[in-house]
Amino acid sequence: MVSRNEADLVRTVESGTTKNVSPRPAIFFGILLLSLTILAWPRILEEFVSLDWRLGNMRPVAYGLQFVLGVLTVATALGRNWANSKFHKLFPSGKRFIFAAVAFLFSLALTVVAAEGLLRLLHIPFQAKWSLSEDALARFDPELGWSYIPDRSVTQEFGDEHRPVPMYFDTLGCRVRQPGLRADPSAPTILFVGDSFTFGHGVTYEESFVGRLASRPDFPWQVVNLGVQGYGTDQALLLLKRQFKKFNTKVVVYTFMALHVDRNQIYDVRIIRPHALWLSTKPLFALKPDGTLYLAKTPVEYKDFSYSRLRACLEIFDDRWGPKPSVRLTRTLVEEMKEYVESNGAKFLAVDWNQWGPEKKRPLFREGDFPWGLDVDVVRPGVDPPAGWLTWIIPGDSHPDPRAHLYVSELVAKELQRIMSDQGTIASAGAF
Repeated sequence: MVSRNEADLVRTVESGTTKNVSPRPAIFFGILLLSLTILAWPRILEEFVSLDWRLGNMRPVAYGLQFVLGVLTVATALGRNWANSKFHKLFPSGKRFIFAAVAFLFSLALTVVAAEGLLRLLHIPFQAKWSLSEDALARFDPELGWSYIPDRSVTQEFGDEHRPVPMYFDTLGCRVRQPGLRADPSAPTILFVGDSFTFGHGVTYEESFVGRLASRPDFPWQVVNLGVQGYGTDQALLLLKRQFKKFNTKVVVYTFMALHVDRNQIYDVRIIRPHALWLSTKPLFALKPDGTLYLAKTPVEYKDFSYSRLRACLEIFDDRWGPKPSVRLTRTLVEEMKEYVESNGAKFLAVDWNQWGPEKKRPLFREGDFPWGLDVDVVRPGVDPPAGWLTWIIPGDSHPDPRAHLYVSELVAKELQRIMSDQGTIASAGAF
């Protein structure tokens, strides 16, 4: 049975008049559209999400969206009587509206479940088609994600020329010149931390910039290479804290590149390389509202890792085309590294090594100059480099070749000499 009031309302709506029609629907949608119009204003929107995307500057898109929402807001205000009558015609009792909303939400949920199932059936988005070079060198590490296997010796081929490169590791999993070599815990030591650039990917130990420094007859310190392929600033920091006090550490050199900003913000490393075979996820740091650094997630082997395929697809899209990551987390990690080193009586030096040849397709992130206002001594090989610097790349591999490592070793040696001379400690360390 339909009440008299409801029947009168239906007849009013059907007759095309607006008498006794509730104005609430138009008011609600008007307020909603006005709120979205204000939120789409770039100055406000940037408080929540960056508009500097890998696709380009998204501010014109935001202004365009704001204009469309503004037009709809005005149209709703001017045509509120028409909007109200249409709403009541479609949903005279309100029950139909509730049913439509529930049906929409149910359909959306069903679509998400179906999409997730289809992606799992097709093994999308991760399909391991090739192995990383470090797979044969590393093992799962519950703190770092992966670390090198102690006392291992491996020869791998690199680049288009398939050049064989032998690699040897000591009892701590550090790359060394030859098998069986052990570092002296009491000798004044310089630790090198970072990723494949520090490790010397694709070059022999003697050709790497770390190895070249170690072989200099005037170099006053023992050299320990803590570089691990694929590492970000976060993993380098954790490994540094693990190994620092095992040596008489005098200096720590961290090799930075812009890709670390990307690595530091992700937990599932397959997001960056979906078709590579990885051992595990990585540790993930985050910042509290007051800027304090904390460990949000610990690594998990992929055989035990449960995740949403649909979410992974969205994360890949975000990583490739979405907003550029903020440097805030990386800046805090570098600051933490520096404070840890100096609080333990050593000197901290960074190398801003961003040298990628034309074979590197993925655009790199830069926001200002590293280290973003931090009081850190930095070596910058890319500033006034020698002719052909960007071509000093292993063909088909996109990592620095022996020429690049030699050049960086000379710059680092010069900066270390300046730093220690300024501190008046060079005499006690030996000739340099």
